[in-house]
Amino acid sequence: MSSTLSKKSRSHLPVAACLLTLCCLGLVGRRAVASDWPGFRGRDVTGISSEASIFPADGKFSLDVAWKRDLGSGYAGVAIAEGTIVTAFSDGTSDIAIALDEKTGDERWRFTLDDTYVGHDGSHTGPISTPVISEGRVFVLSPRGKLFGLDLKSGKRLWFEDLTKRHGSSKPHYGFATSPIVHDGVLVVQIGGKGGAIAGFDPKKGKRRWRLGKDEIQYQSPIRTTLFGREQIIAAGDSKLFGLDAKKGKALWEYSHGGGGARGVASLVPVPAGEATFFLAYQDDSSTVVRLQEVDGNVKGKQRWGNRNIRNSYNVPVFHDGYLYAYSSRFLTCVDAATGKSRWRSRDPGDGFTILVDGHLVIATKKGGIHVAKATPQGYDELASVQPFDEMAWSPPAFANGHIVMRGLNEIARVAVRSGTATATDESEDVVVSSSFAKFLDEVVQAQDKRKVVDQFIRKNKPLPFTDEGIVHFVYRGKGTDLAVGSDLFGARQERMMKRVEGTDLFFCTAKLDPDTRANYLFIRDYEDHLTDPNNSRKTKTSIFGKEMEMSFSGGTMDMSWFAMPQWSAPRYFETPKRGQKGRIEKKSVKSKLIKRPIPVEVYLPVGYAKSDQRFPVVYVHGGKAAIKRGEMPKALDNLIGTQVDPIIAVFIMYDVPMFGPSKYVEMFTDELVDFIDENYRTIASPKGRASIGVGFVGATAVSTVLEKPNLIGKIGCQSPFIFGSTMDGIKSQVEAFKGSPIDVYVDWGTYDFRNPDEAWDMGATAIEFGELMRKNGHTVSGGEAHDGTGWSSWRNRFDLLFASLFPKK
Repeated sequence: MSSTLSKKSRSHLPVAACLLTLCCLGLVGRRAVASDWPGFRGRDVTGISSEASIFPADGKFSLDVAWKRDLGSGYAGVAIAEGTIVTAFSDGTSDIAIALDEKTGDERWRFTLDDTYVGHDGSHTGPISTPVISEGRVFVLSPRGKLFGLDLKSGKRLWFEDLTKRHGSSKPHYGFATSPIVHDGVLVVQIGGKGGAIAGFDPKKGKRRWRLGKDEIQYQSPIRTTLFGREQIIAAGDSKLFGLDAKKGKALWEYSHGGGGARGVASLVPVPAGEATFFLAYQDDSSTVVRLQEVDGNVKGKQRWGNRNIRNSYNVPVFHDGYLYAYSSRFLTCVDAATGKSRWRSRDPGDGFTILVDGHLVIATKKGGIHVAKATPQGYDELASVQPFDEMAWSPPAFANGHIVMRGLNEIARVAVRSGTATATDESEDVVVSSSFAKFLDEVVQAQDKRKVVDQFIRKNKPLPFTDEGIVHFVYRGKGTDLAVGSDLFGARQERMMKRVEGTDLFFCTAKLDPDTRANYLFIRDYEDHLTDPNNSRKTKTSIFGKEMEMSFSGGTMDMSWFAMPQWSAPRYFETPKRGQKGRIEKKSVKSKLIKRPIPVEVYLPVGYAKSDQRFPVVYVHGGKAAIKRGEMPKALDNLIGTQVDPIIAVFIMYDVPMFGPSKYVEMFTDELVDFIDENYRTIASPKGRASIGVGFVGATAVSTVLEKPNLIGKIGCQSPFIFGSTMDGIKSQVEAFKGSPIDVYVDWGTYDFRNPDEAWDMGATAIEFGELMRKNGHTVSGGEAHDGTGWSSWRNRFDLLFASLFPKK
């Protein structure tokens, strides 16, 4: 029997992930009331509430949900003013702005902004920008760039501007995410476009007053601060910071920041961190603090420090008493703003978004919790928490009139702070262990010589991890104070915290799995070191993940360990082929007029090809370099042909297919490559004699090459096709327009395929959707799910099923 450790005896095991957060900020006019929270990150866009004496000095208080209600999907945060909460969501048909009574949550009005903006390429459906309230008006920007001025009391439309049609703005890939700022009687919007990155509008009528700044704009939003003795707007673009006089429509200064990256400059919000000093999370994997100086009327910047101590997060930090409180990847951290040195790091309370209230961190986690801890460089010590939602939350909290307001992906709640002893919530999962592992833990706890007991267990059970009763027990023994496991099991931008056995240097983490599961994993030690398991000789390399389990598109690799549950069987077709069983490979080059360069191919010819006049079916393998090097596909064919697969020719295309927009490649394939192979080899030159194969990133290419030219290729083989939202839309259009004969399709995927459980992408789900699409349109589909992970160490385990499905031995 398995055992469950009590929550009191273990640490949290948070799920930490990151999707492109496109939350935007709002800034209000000078009439805003201090206790309100009129836009993203509050009144002054610092994420700091001006309210005091909220939390008792003795630290004894509780958090209670005052009210909660359903909304609909969306990332938009909340704006609070004049007793009204405003946010935006999708009801599945339309994107909607809604006003709620602050005290009761009752609806006051709703206004339709646009047709629903459907999430794509990893984003969820619905509005992204946070509304902003100023002087009885609320300003809302839809994902397609429709900017509205509404009456706060009634929701009546006062004016409307279409940023794309009337102002030449281009919609960013994930939609408009910046929010308007009202300052000095001007509505300031980072609209992007050739005419100027930033524009000023009349908040009463909507007429544009000015436009300036040469830079690209993605999902950045501006702030208001005082610099060099004058209040001004500071806005970040892809390459510059701008200081603006909103009333005059004048650029005061600009500074080239040198940033880049989707989680860096693309969603950059400057954070004031002292006199004329700003924190910039301007790169995906690093950040900096810059001090600006005014010299002869010009503004120059000097970097005070730059490092990796705050990185890889969409959360905007808060600055308090000389320290930055931020998320770095999925852990919370405190960094000295003057030196960049880290004071502490904590995996609790899990990944999320921070604000500061009365000297305390108020954190909304992505798992739907609210957590409060004193903001101190001494460490993270949680005082109270509550769990308003059982769903994901991806918006920063707000604080107004003594209450926290939190937005979940589909819900909204108001949380009260009450005196008294706190009741802590626990977002972590139960730690389940097998009975034998539980017995081992008991022996360790009771032993005088704990090291001896641990040594004996590791020696007896190598190679680790320990698998028993359908549970895998990841075990690490060695140096370190914080250990986590990254694995296919948990997904991209995820890890699981390991529990330390008291009095030892032993850490463990568990997961309950199917009895034939196989997957990759590694250890992350002290937030930085990525280690394979020293007690497991089974090693592999992944090109799917990089450090911190980030998605990797660079082509580089990272070392990982792998394990298998007891009922998993290793494929035997990678054994050295018997004498006379090995095919041969010829290297050729196709002169492509379309791509305007030679396209190298390596052609696998089966045993007996040279001595026969027989014609053979052909499989075209896209991404041939990786298929040969990482997949060892020729060796697999040597062993499969004649036992499970008919003799075939395999054409490995040694050309790196572009991830986006491979149209020329598809045209080259259909119009040049297939003819070249038919002219130079004895092929079965018919649709049923040809197959197009692609795995992972080139899975969509394998599909497109068949659908592009009906009746050229009659078979598709793909494993874990990485077909993100917009790519799937293109394939759907191709399938619906296809006029050729029915296609034989093989598609497989792993239970623990490339995915992020907090974000709207899952390649296993995509594979299922693709298979159903093909079946619905009259094509024959085979394949299915394997209890495996992702990458070549997974795909190669199913080559027998792939090739036997396409060209089975007769």
